[in-house]
Formats: sequence, structure tokens, C-alpha cells
Amino acid sequence: MKKIIIALLALIILAGVVITAAMTGLISLDIHGKKTPFQSKGKLDVICDLEVSKPDDNLSQPFDAVRLTMPAQFDFDENTGWYTGEYAISMNRKGTLHVQDDLLKVSRPALFKRFGLIITGEHFTLNRRNGQFKQWLDLGGDKHLDLITGRCKRATNAPF
Repeated sequence: MKKIIIALLALIILAGVVITAAMTGLISLDIHGKKTPFQSKGKLDVICDLEVSKPDDNLSQPFDAVRLTMPAQFDFDENTGWYTGEYAISMNRKGTLHVQDDLLKVSRPALFKRFGLIITGEHFTLNRRNGQFKQWLDLGGDKHLDLITGRCKRATNAPF
């Protein structure tokens, strides 16, 4: 009798963990084999609550962290995207949009010097399933400098 109760409790706990992981976007429960219909035409406007790590000129740690709210836009018809900020792929200098299932990735080649290093690329991503935003710079020598992380919500109430 005790084994049955323990087994039932373990199943209930496991079901709770799986449901929680599915609700937070950590796992996908594709029960019916249908994917969430994400927007694929027009423009997607989002507002992001972000933590910006501001390095000093020599990249010494720790970076100053600032919380900011920034807009971003993805244009599926033009395959471009931008966001505002200090190290931005801006509205005037948009990046190229790549759609990879749930992930929207915007990148732009660059060639300028900052932090005593050559910046070779700028990138940011939005995970449409959980709203996670990430931004980084490519540095010379196959190194990356992560600068911004946070969460975004669509400017309207419709799903991504």
C-alpha cells in the first residue's frame, strides 16, 4: 500500500514539474502536432524590459548594469529588424532578420573599434515562445561580448 501511495505522489510531482516547465516555455508539449502560429507577415512591435551591461573602455569587470525599457521591431516583409539602445541596430541602420522556428535573430556586420578591440558584428535575438531577448557583439578572434538580456512583450495583446 505504501509503494502505491509513493508512486502516485511521485507521478503527481512529476506532472507538476512538466506542466510548470511547459508553461514557462522550457519545454514544448506538442500534443496535437501543431505548432503555435507565430506572426510571419507585416511588422512585429515589442517592448522589452532589459538589463544592459555597460563595459568601460578596457572591459574590466564587473560591468555597470542598468535596467531600461526599449522598443524593438521585426519586419517580416522586408526581412529586417532593429532595437534602440546604446549598442543598437537602429531604425536607420537595420539588421537582417533570420527566422528559425521560435527564434528571431537580427544581425548586421560591423567593422569599428571599441573597448580596444575590433567589433565585427552586432546581433540580437527574440525567443517568441518565452519572450527572452539577448544582444551581443562579435569581437575579433571569434569572441563574443554579451551586453543585454531581458524579456519582451508584444506592443499589442496578440501572440508573437
